[in-house]
Amino acid sequence: MEKRIILITGATSGVGKATAIELAKPENQLFLIARNKQKGEDLKKEILSSNLGANIEMLYADLSLQNEIKNLVNNFKKKHNKLDVLINCAGLVSSERVETKEGIEQTLAVNYLSHYLLSHLLLEELKSSKQGRIINVASLIPPIAKINFKDVNNKKNYSGVRAYLQSKVADVMFTYDLAEQLKSTSVTVNAVHPGVVKTNLGVETSKGLLQGFVRFCMSFIAITPEKSAERVLYLINSNDLSKITGKYFKGGQIPVKTNSFSYNLDNRNKLSELTKSLIGEQ
Repeated sequence: MEKRIILITGATSGVGKATAIELAKPENQLFLIARNKQKGEDLKKEILSSNLGANIEMLYADLSLQNEIKNLVNNFKKKHNKLDVLINCAGLVSSERVETKEGIEQTLAVNYLSHYLLSHLLLEELKSSKQGRIINVASLIPPIAKINFKDVNNKKNYSGVRAYLQSKVADVMFTYDLAEQLKSTSVTVNAVHPGVVKTNLGVETSKGLLQGFVRFCMSFIAITPEKSAERVLYLINSNDLSKITGKYFKGGQIPVKTNSFSYNLDNRNKLSELTKSLIGEQ
């Protein structure tokens, strides 16, 4: 039987790691993306120690940098002309504004642009699958989540919470648009809120009130990465979703609505044009 080829970003911790462990089965060929090589090798050893039949290959890239993403995709394409599942799980939140070497605010670069780029650069490989799936791991999308089109890189009055919510609402807007573009293909694109997850996301990179809030959530609200991974795995494995696309799932098997900003066509067109400018497309 032909192995299912699955690529996962953010695989060394949290939801990404828990998802990778659950998918580490002989029938799957996993490509796990990590930035830190030591963490990547440690993850591979950990998975193989309890899953001897697992098929795992580590790929390394800093997903905040577009050039590294493109190099990673090129290396993948040299070996494979098909991809069955792309899980965009990499994410971060930071109290302090960090700008990448390419001049983009880091939260936006990792949480949104990496998802956008990987999805578009791997579209032909996903179309070569019998039923390709893209899963964008998003977050809660409250009414206040919007994109600051006048200052998308948050150069003025930076807020880690606003930057994070902006990147996540961009994720779901991109999910809706890409699903529309691919409606005549066998590729589906859906987003999922994995829940508030007990990880280090935001604890090490936040300060003051933000760190206090994050720690409170981790202690009293958060669910385990394993429980959270179940939400992602449903989107990967369910036969019921083979023709369901352009939806957002939150803690269940029935899609729910996100905020009004994310559905506004003018906002989505603005995001599309802005994204093209950020990645150098015309």
